[in-house]
Amino acid sequence: MTARADGASDADAVFDRAAAFVAEMWRHHGPSSEMHVGDLAWGTFGRWPSRLGAVRLWSDGAGRPQALTMYDGTRVCDLVVRPGRAGTEAAEQAVDWAERVCAATATGGESVDLRVGRRVQSPEVVDLLDARGFRRDATGVPAMSRAIAAADVDVPVIADGYSIRPLHPDDLVSRVHAFNGAFPGEALRVDAYRALRGCRVYDPRLDVVAVSPASEVVAFATLWLDTHNGVVQIEPAGCHPDHRRLGLTRAVILHALRRSVESGATSALVRHVSTNTAARALYESCGFTTVCEATGFTKTLRPAAVG
Repeated sequence: MTARADGASDADAVFDRAAAFVAEMWRHHGPSSEMHVGDLAWGTFGRWPSRLGAVRLWSDGAGRPQALTMYDGTRVCDLVVRPGRAGTEAAEQAVDWAERVCAATATGGESVDLRVGRRVQSPEVVDLLDARGFRRDATGVPAMSRAIAAADVDVPVIADGYSIRPLHPDDLVSRVHAFNGAFPGEALRVDAYRALRGCRVYDPRLDVVAVSPASEVVAFATLWLDTHNGVVQIEPAGCHPDHRRLGLTRAVILHALRRSVESGATSALVRHVSTNTAARALYESCGFTTVCEATGFTKTLRPAAVG
């Protein structure tokens, strides 16, 4: 089993092959899948340029992808695996590689945690991780899903003085400001969002915002359409804290869902941190129900434990 090289000069080709692999694997697991093309796009370009080389395909001798990792030594090592023996073998090589990368980030002899996967369900992959000393996480990122059609998506209601429309190129500064306000601790940059808008799977019609009376973006919902499977993912959605409790996030989500139907979507996906009950309630109010609550795995590594 060999890993495809992921040099920056080949980043577009790797991303395209990765997107095709993720869409193919979606057919096996549906909304319970480890990854949607929206996860791939947001995870790669949302932290541009640091994650351009984070996507790696693990292929068999015939060049057929058997596994995918998205990992830059921080946060979670996302892992998508093709069902079957070859996929499990590729996953073992991928996890071994991730352990080495993670262990190399440890400093001062301190241990470091490696998280693998977000919704690991394959019995073979679970057994692999168990055998390597990983343990199932207590909390995770549940998946919620709903069927969509123009007739059954509520018409959004917008607060007085606000308007809903697609994101404009000159909105980027306030769009980034709204995101960073909605998600404290994040540090999205304008140049990263500009790069994201150039991503091959980005559709400007599905990047919807609520604009304040002062003409600033204050709420947002970016949707990603997997055209092969007709599934649209919300990633991300939120509202600047100064404009909450006006129903703006729900309004932009509903507006974006209706637009996605026009683009061919027949179902929608969203995920949230399991401890975020407010997010779950919001998505339930938009017609979503929970379809998968499986979690990922974590292993504590010590620098000397990996050669």
